[in-house]
Parts: sequence; C-alpha cells; structure tokens
Amino acid sequence: MRPDELALAADLKAAPFLHGVAKGRWRLQSVTGHIALVYVAARDKTWYLIRFDCQNYPQAAATGGVWDLELSRVAPAETWPNGGARISAVFNPNWKGGTALYIPCDRQSIDGHGNWVTQYASMLWDSSLGLVCYLALIHELLQSRDYHGAA
Repeated sequence: MRPDELALAADLKAAPFLHGVAKGRWRLQSVTGHIALVYVAARDKTWYLIRFDCQNYPQAAATGGVWDLELSRVAPAETWPNGGARISAVFNPNWKGGTALYIPCDRQSIDGHGNWVTQYASMLWDSSLGLVCYLALIHELLQSRDYHGAA
C-alpha cells in the first residue's frame, strides 16, 4: 500500500472517525486505495454518499462529490442536497462536474480562492484531523436549517 492509502486506512479506524459513526453522523461504505465512499446523514434522515479522492492524504486535502453507488459515477443532479444559499453553493453538481464540493476544505475548490484562507479559516483542510475535518463540515451543513431535502 502507498503511504496515502495507509494513512487513510488508519484514520478510518481511529477514534475521531469512529466517534462520528457512533453518533450517526456518517458511516463508511468502502475504501479502495485512496478512494473512500462515506455516507453522511442529513437532518431529514436522508443519507448522502460522498466519494472522497484522498490522493496524497493527509498532507493534501481530499476532494469529494455526491456519488451514486449503483451507477458508479457522480450522482444525478436531482438527487443532490437542496436548500438555501449555503447548501446550493456547496452542493452544486455543476461545479467541477460534480467531482468536488464548493467548500474551503476541498482540494479542488480551494484553488483560485486565496481569500478563503482568511475568510473561512475555520473551514480549511486540517491534515491533523484528516477526513473528519471535511465530514464534520458536510454533516453540519446537512443538519442546518438551510438544508431542505433532496433536489
């Protein structure tokens, strides 16, 4: 296994990730190499599957998008989370072809957004937290009043 794959596997067995599982915030579907599929719970009891590309993990941020397990591709737009301004911005299937969420902790989305480093400092990738950093932000959004259900 490569170093990023070993680090990801270790983090998915560590207390912070398992705590989120125990609290019903997220659950692991599968991990293959540096790709992790993780379900995240919304406040209406809907579970959204996020495909995380964790190449060069944890030094490099993960990048994630809503995934359709049966089709093995980016989920159709009508199945993505729907809601107010924050949900619509973060869960935008047109951003990067649906392969990245528009959020500061995402590897693809941070590029070209230098202002996010100061504006959203608390939402930046933290390699010491790893994937839990990203998952916690998604879960928080899906639990917010800004979330209105699936599109």
